[in-house]
Amino acid sequence: MEKVAIKGKNFLGFELEINIDKIDEIKKELELVLASSSHFLQNTLLTLKLNETNKILSNDILKFLKDKNIYINAVVVADKKGCNADIPVIETKNMHLLAEKQDKQIATYRGNVRNGQTIRADGDLVITGNVNSNSYIYATGNIFVLGKLNGIPHAGYGGNNDAIIFAFALNPPQIRIGDFITRSPEEGVSLRNIKGVLPEVAYINDNNIMINTYEEWLRLKD
Repeated sequence: MEKVAIKGKNFLGFELEINIDKIDEIKKELELVLASSSHFLQNTLLTLKLNETNKILSNDILKFLKDKNIYINAVVVADKKGCNADIPVIETKNMHLLAEKQDKQIATYRGNVRNGQTIRADGDLVITGNVNSNSYIYATGNIFVLGKLNGIPHAGYGGNNDAIIFAFALNPPQIRIGDFITRSPEEGVSLRNIKGVLPEVAYINDNNIMINTYEEWLRLKD
C-alpha cells in the first residue's frame, strides 16, 4: 500500500489517499507527490481520504495542502468521529453501493481537446482538460469536463435523456442531451452570468435543457 496515492474516482475528480499517521512523514510524502502532480491537482476537484489513525490530522493536512495551492473539496473517512475538518466530511459507512451493469464503461481523456478534434465514448466520458471551440465530444452516458467546455457536447447519445453534462465552465454553442438539442440560450437553456468559474451542470427538466451551477443542481436533487 502506497503511503500517499492519487486515485481516479468519479466525475467529481480524484482522491488523494493518505495511509500514514505522522504529520512530518505525511508532509514529506506529499511534497514528493506534489513535485510531479501539483499542476494537475490544482486543476481538478479533489477529495482527501484518511484512515482511523490519521483523520485527527485532517486540518493540519488541509492547511499544508492549501499553502501549496491545493484545495480539497471533501474529506472521506469511515467514521467522522474524531475528524474535525473545516470542510465537508463524507462517511463511507453511509455510502450506498448502487448495482451497476458489469459492462458499464467509463472513458478518461487526459489533456485538452483541440480545435477540430472529436472524442467518442461508450458510457460515461471524463475529460481532464479544456474542450476547445469547434471540437465535438459524444458519450452514450454522462459527460464530465474538468475544465472549460467551449466545444459541442452530446451526452446520452442514442437516446439517454437522463444523462448530464458537467464542466467547470459551460460555454458551448450547442448542447445535446439524449433526444434534446439547443442552439442558443434562448432555446430553453437557463444560462446566467457568474463572476468567476463555478462548476456547472446541464440536464433535462420539463423537456428543456437547463444549466445550473453544480451547487444549485445538487439542491434540486435533495
